[in-house]
Amino acid sequence: MTGSAEHSKKAYTGTATVELGDPPGGTTGIELKLIALTPGWFGFPGGASASFTQIDIDERLNESRYTLPLNPGQHSVTITTDPAYRWQLTANYVKQVRTALGVNAKGETYGVESPESGTPDLIAVIAINSVSGYVYAKDLFGGPMPTSPEDAVKNFNTPRPPREIPVFLSDGQTKVGIFEASGPGSGIPSYPSLSPVLPTADAPAS
Repeated sequence: MTGSAEHSKKAYTGTATVELGDPPGGTTGIELKLIALTPGWFGFPGGASASFTQIDIDERLNESRYTLPLNPGQHSVTITTDPAYRWQLTANYVKQVRTALGVNAKGETYGVESPESGTPDLIAVIAINSVSGYVYAKDLFGGPMPTSPEDAVKNFNTPRPPREIPVFLSDGQTKVGIFEASGPGSGIPSYPSLSPVLPTADAPAS
């Protein structure tokens, strides 16, 4: 991919903003690979997150990948974490190519959420073990619904712990990992409007 901005050799401590430089023409997203150097929780822009234990660090299961849409004028990425946690980041500008939603043997649609295709039954994500897969939309966006406007405001403003959601292959049955979603209220995560795109749907930014 062209237009890469690699920062994997520099270690960051706590919350930090990584400057990526100007994106090349045609760029639609930023592909991120975070490597945790210490156990801890790390938040990506848009609300997705990943957490690692000391066992993950020792067994080199300390990598998380995520692709987020590029906002107009954006040329940096901020990773949010506690002051003592250390991490490294590799970032690449990418051009995402939308593909039609697939349909599995159970009749469930799977793919990338988009304004053109809507929300599939299974949404493409990257699990915390860096494996590509899908989560059920009902799991990602589900949760108790508010019973009044006041209840909705209360739910939205109430911090909730990260939720672990199972990640499957496109068949919706074979489990391949866990996706960690975080966000306030109703169990609905603060999740980007465009889901991470699977590697087969990526094309170099020109």
